[in-house]
Amino acid sequence: MNTFNRFIVTTLLVLFASQAFATDTFITTTNQHAQDGTLNTQASLTHQSMTFTSILIGASGNSNTITILGNNSTGCSLSSGRFSSYLVATCGIPIHGGTSTKQNLVDAVDSAIGFNATGGSATALDSDVLLEKANLIGGITGLSEQAQSIYFTPTPASKAGIVYKMTINGINYTHTSTGADSIQTIIGVLQPKINDSNVSCRNDPAGRYILCATNIYGTKGIFTYSSFAFDSTNFNITSTNILNTNEGTNLEHTLTANNPAATFSITEDTSGLFSLRGTHNNILTFNGTNTDYESTTKSYTVKVKATTGDGDDKNTTQTITVTLVDLNDELPTAITLTGNRTIAENTRTGTELGTLSTTDADTNDTFVYTSSNTKFTIDNDKLKLNATLDYENATSLNTTITVTDGSNHTLDKIFNFTVSDIDDTAPTNILLSNANLIKDQPANTLVGTLSASDVDTNTPLTFAVNDTANFKIVNGNELRTNKSITTALGNTININITASDNTNDSAPQPFTIAITTTYIAAPVIAQFTVTQGENKGPLISKDGGEVTVSASAGTGTYTWSSDDFSNTSTSKTFVFNPQSANIGTRTITLKVTAGNFSSERVLKLKLVDTYPNGRTDTNGNGISDSKESGNSDNELPAGTNKKITSPGSTRILPGIIGEDSGQLTLDQLKQYRVANHLSDYTKDTLATGDIYDYIIEGLSATGNSTQVIIELTTPIPANAVLRQYSLATGWRNFVVGNNNIQSKANTSNTCDNTDGTWQAGLIAGATCLKLTLKDGGENDADGNQANGVIESTVSIATPVVGGNDDSSSNSSSGGGCVYNPSAPARFDTVFILLMTLSAYYLIRRR
Repeated sequence: MNTFNRFIVTTLLVLFASQAFATDTFITTTNQHAQDGTLNTQASLTHQSMTFTSILIGASGNSNTITILGNNSTGCSLSSGRFSSYLVATCGIPIHGGTSTKQNLVDAVDSAIGFNATGGSATALDSDVLLEKANLIGGITGLSEQAQSIYFTPTPASKAGIVYKMTINGINYTHTSTGADSIQTIIGVLQPKINDSNVSCRNDPAGRYILCATNIYGTKGIFTYSSFAFDSTNFNITSTNILNTNEGTNLEHTLTANNPAATFSITEDTSGLFSLRGTHNNILTFNGTNTDYESTTKSYTVKVKATTGDGDDKNTTQTITVTLVDLNDELPTAITLTGNRTIAENTRTGTELGTLSTTDADTNDTFVYTSSNTKFTIDNDKLKLNATLDYENATSLNTTITVTDGSNHTLDKIFNFTVSDIDDTAPTNILLSNANLIKDQPANTLVGTLSASDVDTNTPLTFAVNDTANFKIVNGNELRTNKSITTALGNTININITASDNTNDSAPQPFTIAITTTYIAAPVIAQFTVTQGENKGPLISKDGGEVTVSASAGTGTYTWSSDDFSNTSTSKTFVFNPQSANIGTRTITLKVTAGNFSSERVLKLKLVDTYPNGRTDTNGNGISDSKESGNSDNELPAGTNKKITSPGSTRILPGIIGEDSGQLTLDQLKQYRVANHLSDYTKDTLATGDIYDYIIEGLSATGNSTQVIIELTTPIPANAVLRQYSLATGWRNFVVGNNNIQSKANTSNTCDNTDGTWQAGLIAGATCLKLTLKDGGENDADGNQANGVIESTVSIATPVVGGNDDSSSNSSSGGGCVYNPSAPARFDTVFILLMTLSAYYLIRRR
């Protein structure tokens, strides 16, 4: 039964019971019953040395009237009757022939219950008596259910079996109706039964009530009383049987029946939480101290019996249910956010990110949420973005969500969010590796390699030149001549270069191409020396203090710059503190100018939080002393018992990607790009192979060539090609020419010139590789800049049938296949197998 139905049924039962009881009632009314609880003196009036006193009791004093009139009658008489609240005494006056005396008047007053007179004598009344006094003040206080005069007023009986009961001073007087008895019948039966020496009762002449009054003056005249009527044929418990109480709280309930004489008892109590006390055991107590709404029991029942005798018709029972009301007394235990935890940068402020919910054992609880991070706001249970996010400033963020329930219980939970990058930034800082061009060179002559910065692109940048009559862009980033350039064009040509990430275009950046008659060497930036405290080399830490970079570049003007460190310098040293920079690869650019020519070199530093404990790099070449192969400046470890060697006049260093070695893995290459938010150009090489990454510095002049010998970990496979890698453009074929690739097989673990013969190209089975590299040439990975330094990342690879080359279609790679470093040749084997199967099939058909 639902709550509404229970309400209707309960209401109808209450109305029925109240109407049934109202049909047969017995009302007792206190006549001038004091209620103020204050003891007062008797109200009195004095006349002719006589004191007239009212002994009735009023709520705040008596409201009685004494009236005494003189006439020609003999003696005094009362016209009010015995039980009135006023008194009229009529006495004869002597001068009118009457014989009344003061004593007559006193006697007459004394004969009326509720009044008293003193001071009378036999002396006749000597004048007309007209004594009238209303609203006498005074009286004595009665007690609850006590009085000096009472009206008992029944209602007619509705049927036989209605019991009317009066109790005076503890004595019961009853009448049971034999039918629809009238009031006159009821009081006519009851009044003669009353027998009390201290109380006199009479019926109202009109047949409306029984009036009982004390026969004793003062407080001793107060008597106890009660009255009720009940239907003896329909005995039941009339108090409600549906109760509610807060969990953990006791409850008291007053039991009533339609017979006030009923006594109550408990007949069934499975919980043991109920007890009875009070008059007739009519107070039911529920011990709810240890009850909990969150338990499995949410309501308790008890069965009580009411009885007025031993017979079955004198007993009735009722089952009472106590239902617990849930209090907010439990703590929240969990906060859940339903929604996407990845937020794209530049997402509109106010965007809904998800819905918050709370786990709490309390039902119907209310929750309020707050965020510790002002970049979020909460609307009811909706988490919304309150600020514009920028991936380039922060790739993640978090907030602590606090939930507060209706009783101020709180719970905190940290939620982490990832900021995703969108391509919303145009490329900047376009660099051209070389701006000098010798006149009369043929069309397609390489001027220099272009590069640019773009913090949020994952695709190769493309470049465009405005002067397409003289120049063109090849392989995505190579600026080449579109025809032979002569001095007739002047000593310089001004051009504008634009970079694009296929979504955003940079602003045009001007460059001046100097036309010369002969090649003039630019200054050589021979070496960088990096120190931080006692540590040397390109590995620096945020907590290590100031870093000093010194350059060896001969005479010229020095210009240092860096997007990562807020400092500039025009001396041979550059000093900065990396404390506020982000970890990862950081760069410093040095431009050295001598006359009209300049060279430029980018120093790459690896920034960590704390310098590794116990690491030393005595010669500052970027390799831990524990991994060095003799600390020779021109030797670089490149695998177990393997090395890369450059000429003795040069210095060879590991590239920035590797760890204490000139040998790389494909995973290292990919991890480096991810850690530094660079575009992924590694997917051309699908299988892990031997990759070599190194820097040769200290060339005698810019534009010079040098050689490097690599002791290979894996012998060269058949049909192999040499690939080169650039962080700016990815993989492409090594440009072959002028016998710049040689290899040989040797029987020892070294690749010196005393063992084996060098042969042009990649010889299958060879374990030694010799490369000739030109500073600023097409195989110089530092942007083809002629600066006295060569950077190179190479790998030996084998074509995979059916692959795709991700490098530009204009590159020298040839296209149409994917190169796997050191992958064995499988094409011939597969072809032979297919031919064998075909022949077998033809034989079977015959």
